[in-house]
Amino acid sequence: MAKSIKKKIWFKGKTVALDRTVEEYNAGEDIIYDQEMIPDDVWCSRCYARLLKKHDLLTQQELDQLEQGLDEILELYEKGEFILKVEDEDSHTKIEDYLIEKFGDTGKKIHTGRSRNDQVLVMMRWFLKRKSEVIRKSTLKLALKCIEFARKHEMVPMPGYTHMQKAMPTTVGTWIGAFAESLMDDTKLLIQITNEIVDQNPLGSGAGYGSPFDFDRDWLSSEIGFKKTQNNVIYCHNSRGKIEGLVLEACCQIMMSLNRLACDLLFFTTQEFQFFNMDDSISTGSSIMPQKKNLDVGELIRGRTATVLACRNEVTTNIINKISGYHRDGQEIKRPLFLGLKYTEMSLEAMGVILDNISPNKDILIKSMLECPGLFAAHKAFEKVKEGMTFRDAYQEIGANIDKIEITEEDINKMLKMSTHQGGTGNLGLDKIKEEIQSLM
Repeated sequence: MAKSIKKKIWFKGKTVALDRTVEEYNAGEDIIYDQEMIPDDVWCSRCYARLLKKHDLLTQQELDQLEQGLDEILELYEKGEFILKVEDEDSHTKIEDYLIEKFGDTGKKIHTGRSRNDQVLVMMRWFLKRKSEVIRKSTLKLALKCIEFARKHEMVPMPGYTHMQKAMPTTVGTWIGAFAESLMDDTKLLIQITNEIVDQNPLGSGAGYGSPFDFDRDWLSSEIGFKKTQNNVIYCHNSRGKIEGLVLEACCQIMMSLNRLACDLLFFTTQEFQFFNMDDSISTGSSIMPQKKNLDVGELIRGRTATVLACRNEVTTNIINKISGYHRDGQEIKRPLFLGLKYTEMSLEAMGVILDNISPNKDILIKSMLECPGLFAAHKAFEKVKEGMTFRDAYQEIGANIDKIEITEEDINKMLKMSTHQGGTGNLGLDKIKEEIQSLM
């Protein structure tokens, strides 16, 4: 017995048996990502139905029926019983099919003036708005964790490096505080992208050329919860991929901050350095070498940064060489977008766990500094400047006598406290930075 053909919403006067290979290729992994965005699709469809009621294209009874049906879809979704299949094509079709099967002609009205083109745009936009909020909070949470770590170990001495060589004395508080500010800047970028670009409603643009209905798109934007309406109907569709790429750009900056922190930790926890102790709960071992204690989680953060950067590139290159309007291969941006967002979220959480389970090895840090008199050469030159010598003469005198520099732990602490300028080791301004981070939350 031949398998029955599911009628597509785009069928005209006859039912066509779509080649299964083509059907599967068209759907690809797209339905996997649509499955996660069903709540977003349902919410935007609910608000669109209310717009149709506002413009007398639905009666109150019909609106009530559609909202009831959308509630049922959400209940089924929460139970894991509203599952997309290849033949459904996408979440938009499955939702509409459910409403038509449940309410007949009423279900057939919900797509009035709307296209799957602007439906996929608004679903993705609302999803991105949600996800950006999650990533924003996670990034700021980690930034605050850096501040806490900095406050706890604020004046613990630590060598500072340039060109991979010991350069000048610094502190653990200054080192980790740098990452708090870096993550704060990354968050500001994400907030700007979200508030000014993501947070605009494309629904109502139809297939990219509007509709003959005098819809109040600003009312719809407010009803959904968008800050504003994306105006030009063609640009709504041309911005697909552009806006997703911008969100991933913010993720790239977050991952770059995490990457540098991970690289520092991998460097400073080697047996040659041992600047930090790490708890066994965050380290792994070797199947052959009993002594190994590896910070694999840091290596994976380092590697996944490259993945997120590649995801950003894949999304942005997807949109080049296309004329204005909707293109089906725009669906290919979903895979790298979801992967980039996922890895960013996971990496933020993982780095937080790392910070909870490491501590500076103060004795080794100080020993490392005392064994390198040249680390204090610049400070010794500055002392002579304060006595009246020109800096260049002081530089040459100290430089010619590096081996004669003598330093004690007490001297180190004194030098570090002398840098009282803004952002210096003796004036990190942690309270101020903490307040700024909290204001972004």
